[in-house]
Amino acid sequence: MPSTRRFYFIINPISGGRSKKEAVKYINEVMNENQLEFGIGWWETGVKVADLVKDGIALGFNTMVAVGGDGTINQVAKEIVNTDIALGIIPFGSGNGFARHLGIKGHIDDQMQILLNGHIKTIDTGTCNGHFFLNVSGIGFDAHVSHLFANTEGRGIINYAKVSLKEARLYPEETYQLIIDGKASEETVFLISVANGSQWGNEFYIAPDAELNDGQLRCCLLNKPPLMAIPGLIKRFLTGEIAESKYYKDIPFHNMKIKRQKEGPVHLDGEPIWLKEELEFKVVKDSLKVISF
Repeated sequence: MPSTRRFYFIINPISGGRSKKEAVKYINEVMNENQLEFGIGWWETGVKVADLVKDGIALGFNTMVAVGGDGTINQVAKEIVNTDIALGIIPFGSGNGFARHLGIKGHIDDQMQILLNGHIKTIDTGTCNGHFFLNVSGIGFDAHVSHLFANTEGRGIINYAKVSLKEARLYPEETYQLIIDGKASEETVFLISVANGSQWGNEFYIAPDAELNDGQLRCCLLNKPPLMAIPGLIKRFLTGEIAESKYYKDIPFHNMKIKRQKEGPVHLDGEPIWLKEELEFKVVKDSLKVISF
């Protein structure tokens, strides 16, 4: 890591349902001990991440460090995509899928060591109807849960699991018209995940073979399994063996168009937005610089 790197920490105070007080204290201690230039901005109510990033760049910082979950990382990254500003990560979310893919996990001491001594790599990102994502996007069941979770009091993995379990029994499969790199097909599935990274979070691997710099995204199709098959399916997600399941299909692509039966939620790195029936997913090659293990 070059000695000229200057760090601006953008902190989400509510991500993961945990206080950031001790983390911020530790960040201050480490940065001061290493005599590094840094600043801190808080993403609080009424504050826009775009403005925090602009302020950081205006002050001469060349590394924006997202302190939060995948949604926070998304908000910071989309402001520096296709620039020379690097993205740093201190994961503090419910699942931390993107950080885990990069090997950024463990105690905050380990995460800070990666931030200060890691390597900068250039990765691909993705868009859905022009909306940015860098880890996983999706429609169907996981987008439905993201939409409900965003409107539920309380954050954290336990609350997310409660919403998921409640909805899983009732949510039906849906039929989609797909055109993947020019090839048309019809799929009736429980969900469609579009993966740049390998996992949703918490070591649940939706696309075990995904790489962040291979110039493509992956269309991951999952059928709704019978109740008795769910424990085995969860095991495959956790062991990275989901590709061996008969309920799963994974298709690499550069461009994919989807027509669904009606408008509805789409999640971008876990955060839901409402879009029309017709969707277009594209890979954006070599578009983001990120500090990794």
